[in-house]
Amino acid sequence: MNIYDTLYMLAAIEILTPEPTFFKRRYFPTDLALDVFGTSKVLADYKEGNRKAAPFVLPRVDALPVGRGGFSTFELEPGNIAISKLLTIDQLHQRGFGESILSNVTPEQRARQLLMSDLSDLSARISRREEWLACETMLKNGCVMRHQTSDPSIYEDISAKFYDGANNPAKFTPAAKWTHGKDEHTPGNWYWDVIQMVKMLTQRGRAATDLVVSNDVGNFLMEDPWIQYMMDNRRADYGAINPQELTPYVTSLGRFNFGGRKLEIFVNDGTFQDETRTETPFLASGSAIVTAPDCGKGLYGAVTQKEMDNQWHTHAGTRVPNYLSTVKPPVDETTVSCRPLFVPKTLNPWTAAEKVLAD
Repeated sequence: MNIYDTLYMLAAIEILTPEPTFFKRRYFPTDLALDVFGTSKVLADYKEGNRKAAPFVLPRVDALPVGRGGFSTFELEPGNIAISKLLTIDQLHQRGFGESILSNVTPEQRARQLLMSDLSDLSARISRREEWLACETMLKNGCVMRHQTSDPSIYEDISAKFYDGANNPAKFTPAAKWTHGKDEHTPGNWYWDVIQMVKMLTQRGRAATDLVVSNDVGNFLMEDPWIQYMMDNRRADYGAINPQELTPYVTSLGRFNFGGRKLEIFVNDGTFQDETRTETPFLASGSAIVTAPDCGKGLYGAVTQKEMDNQWHTHAGTRVPNYLSTVKPPVDETTVSCRPLFVPKTLNPWTAAEKVLAD
């Protein structure tokens, strides 16, 4: 068995322990049978939503025919992620992480160990980018994917937006920045604003069960004396604040009543290092999103690559590995590629607000 064969690595990468994710898994799940395409482009179906009611009909006439709910299909170009690690002969003679100083591991064995380690690390890096993509898609009702080159000054921005025209119908603009001490029924109060965001969804026939906020907004909510006062108010059930850690970077604060609808509040404090080594949050500071689970889906296009047989091959998958080797210079290269695009299942299944806090 050749462990460097692409088909073997495709199977191996499937059984690796995945990087824990929250936003991708909760809001953009992937059906491997339907959402992974064997072509470079992907097809996205959007339902308009249907809130029409049945009419009253005179008994002496026949039933009135009604139209079927329609949907639209678009062919979209997914983003392209491709990262690799090089393996040189001097690295094969170095002791590996956690390896005994008196280890008897041969360079050949170490090369196989490093292959699996590299596949795991490269896949985890892609997962972090997917988490950012999930948050960005909900926040902007689309995304701008910056495609880099080896020269940081040379890049191409590829945009995807899920609405027509210049105005984003899923964007909510608060009347004023959120501050403590405002009356809860006053425009510009955070509680009043969240209720309006919920109404934007329910008026479109969309579900509203989650309030996703950035770390600074989560701290703002926890420090608000009004929440503490309402938690002590036994005359009304406003919910319960019971923080629970769901992943290393997502905490559920509990469920809170917003105008009769209880939303679970999720706080994101996760960050990642981008290509410039800058600490970047998955969800931009000052952000708030109202939505529901399974509001979108993660689509993946096929990856075409040249392999060791010097032929082009196309593979469908959420992670596509490749192994290349040269004799002069003696270098091995392990690559993992991915072509993701996260799309809504219906038009505007979320409402988002940016920069809600006062500076």
